[in-house]
Order: sequence, then C-alpha cells, then structure tokens
Amino acid sequence: MNRIISILLALALIGVLASCSDSGNSIIDDPEIPQTTIDLSDPSAWTLASTPAGLFPEASLSNNVDYGKNRALLAWYTIDRLFTQRNSSYAPDYIKNDLDGLSYPYAREVAFNEVYPGRELEYGKSSVIQTLNLSFYPRERGPYNLDINVDPEGYLLYPERRWGGIMRPIDIANTNFEQAGIKYIQFWLLDPFMDPELDNHDGGYLFFNLGEVSEDVLKDGHKSYEFGSLLNGDAADALQTVWGKVHAKDELQTYAFDNSSGAIILQDIGLDGLTNQEEFTHPSYANYLNELRSVLSGSTFIAMLDDPFSPFNDPAGDDYAYYRNAYYDYMRFAIIGRYKHYNGTDGNSLSKSDANSQLYMQGRSDPDVEDINYDNTLNEAERFFQYRIAIHPDSMQVGRNYITAKQEANVHTRNGGNQVATWYQFTIPLNQYERKVGSISGFSSIRYVRIFMTGFKGITHLRFATLELTPGD
Repeated sequence: MNRIISILLALALIGVLASCSDSGNSIIDDPEIPQTTIDLSDPSAWTLASTPAGLFPEASLSNNVDYGKNRALLAWYTIDRLFTQRNSSYAPDYIKNDLDGLSYPYAREVAFNEVYPGRELEYGKSSVIQTLNLSFYPRERGPYNLDINVDPEGYLLYPERRWGGIMRPIDIANTNFEQAGIKYIQFWLLDPFMDPELDNHDGGYLFFNLGEVSEDVLKDGHKSYEFGSLLNGDAADALQTVWGKVHAKDELQTYAFDNSSGAIILQDIGLDGLTNQEEFTHPSYANYLNELRSVLSGSTFIAMLDDPFSPFNDPAGDDYAYYRNAYYDYMRFAIIGRYKHYNGTDGNSLSKSDANSQLYMQGRSDPDVEDINYDNTLNEAERFFQYRIAIHPDSMQVGRNYITAKQEANVHTRNGGNQVATWYQFTIPLNQYERKVGSISGFSSIRYVRIFMTGFKGITHLRFATLELTPGD
C-alpha cells in the first residue's frame, strides 16, 4: 500500500511540474536544461536602435529620411562615480557643492542594501550599484531625425508619438533560449515618478523586442561602417544615399580604424559617413535646415547658433560629447544632462590630441558599424516577439503589469534629507508576449534585443538596478 501511495504522489508531482511549465511559471527547473542568466545592464553593449516595425509604419521605408522622423533623444549610461563620490577630485566644484543635485533620485548613488536589504554582499563586490539609466527626452530630436514638425522653440510636436530605442546582439552561445533555459525578462526598476517637476505623470510604455531586428539604423540596404570612410576621396568608391555616404562595396571587413597618422579623425564621423561640414551641404540636411529655420522664432534660432548640439552646428544630431568636458562645466550642466550626447557616434573614438581637449575620453575604441553582432552581414529582418510594460503611476502595483515584488527604502541623502525610494521587480514570462511581428516561431534563435520607450509626453528617467534574461526559478 505504501508503495502504491508513493507512486501516486510521484505521478501527481510530475503533473504539477508539467502544468507549471506550460504556464511559463515553473517552480522547479528541468535538471537537463542548463541554467543561464544573460546580463543586459552594460550600456556599452547597446547601440542606437533601428526603427521598430509594427508600431511605426515608417519602418518599412528605405533610403527615405522619413524613416527616422519619430526618433526622439534617448541616452543610455551609467553615472560615473567621479560625480557622486564624496571628496571627488574630478567633479566640478559646483556639482560637489550641489547637495540637492547629489540627492536627486535618478543621479544619486544607489547602495546595494537599498535594493537587497539583508542580503550579504559578495566578497570583492562594490557596495554601490552601477545602475543602467535610460533618459528619454520625447520633445527633443534623436540622431538622424530630420522632421520639421517642431514648435517655434524647436521642440518636437506630438511627443507621445515619438520613440527612443537601443538594441544589442545576444552572445552567439546563448541565442537558443530553449537550450539555455531562458524564460523571463527580469529587472528591478526605481519608481519613475519621483520628480514632480518632470511633468511625466501621464506615463508611457516600455517595449522589448526579442528575435531578429534590423541592424540597418540608417535604412538604405547598405552596411554603414566608419572605417569605410574614403581616406583618399575616391568618388568611385562612394555611394550617395539620403543619409550621407557609404562605401559602394559591402565586402567582408576587419572592424578597426586605419592606424596611419591622422586617419581616425577622418573616419570617426558617425554612421552617415559625413563630417559636420559635409552635412551642411548634403541635400537632405541642407533642406532640413532651411525648412527648420522658417519654423523657429528669431530668438530660438540665435540661441541655437550658440548651442554646439543644435542642428545648426550638428545637422545630423550624431555628435559625441564626453560627460566631463569644458562646455558642460561652463554651462553648469547637472549630472544627468552631461550624458545626453554620450552615445553619439561622430567623434567618439578620437585621441585627446585629435579632440583638442585634455578632458576628452573615448566612448569606444572600435569603429561604429551597423553590423552590431560582427558577423560581416547586415541583418535587415524584423521578426520578433514583442512585450509591452506600462510605465504609469497607477500601474506600479505588485500583482499587476508583471510586477512581482516591491522594495521600499528610507535613504538618507547628501542634502541631509530622507528619501523614500521604491524599487519594483518586473518578471515577464517570455511566452506571454503582446504580439509577434514577422515570421518568428519559438525561442530557439533569439539573436537580438531591442528596447524602446514611447507614449511619453515629458522627460522620463528609467533607472535599472538589474536587467536580465533569466531561467525559470
């Protein structure tokens, strides 16, 4: 009798596990499936996203500047502790003395025990979490956006229709999520509505695309790569597009700059293949500037002439700016504002002498290229599972909107105050996608991730303590 009962219990347990697995919320993992966690929190692994298919009809356009017309400015970064450490010798004095700024919820240091109270810190790990930050500016144009639907002050109209996004490849060893046991998107996110002055309380949406996403950021069917810039000015090797200039030959390349003297400054010019001076005379940018000038107020135009990041100094909007530079010091930028252009591709790989600044540091040492997984081909497919997360004040509740946990912490801030910081854990089962775009089936070949924000009317900062693709628990 005992043996029969044992067998029945075992069969019941197998049934429970099978049921949990079907629902995407398995409690006990299959021991035959290796457990892999993919960390997505390193900002250097992400690049400017292509226009997402499905939500934005212009994603179907090619060699047409309207392809980028709704791209707003999105910055992705971690905050260098040179700004936030006590007694930092590298931070400008006005930042060191701005205790309110150092207490700002989206710029201040985040302690490990703020998110994980009671958890023992691993040996050798920092007690400060280097968060991944996404700062979305829906009223400011993103790179290669030539839309003139702006107000007299130069801000984009219809900000809730705009989007800003990033994308990255999945390591080739882990693209088969079924074999790797990947079942969830999981992250800890700081409450995005802690600053009432941002006027973002209407909220918006955060989207994830998993599968195949186009690498063709400046969509024209050609692979743009900075080191393909024509050092000898040979027009026969240049192909003109609405975005700028690409190499006429898309042959296999070694992704490295020419190391001859003076070569990098000629090649590190962004994905459009044009220097700023060339952009002024290129038809697409020249037409854009002429039309933009007719929309702006006189005072806005004059102010833009003095702004190094305005279209009248950087027509494509792709210039790189290191977060510690003299212009930001002179203008007394707050910490977050210093990262607005840190992801630019034009001028992000220079030497200090080429940049003519001792404060300059590279954003990356390799050329920017549309082949983001370095397989020597340009992926143009849009086939993915899409996940939508509501970022609204009334959606931030455990048990709703994929929120599975909440952690509140009383934070003693640098200005002597106390701040209640609320962190939310999101756990999104991969089999609960909102929709499929294109002919994708199953999770055996997930080569890319794209994240984008849209639907927001005001500036919004998303601060991630973690961002991972995880196995079942």
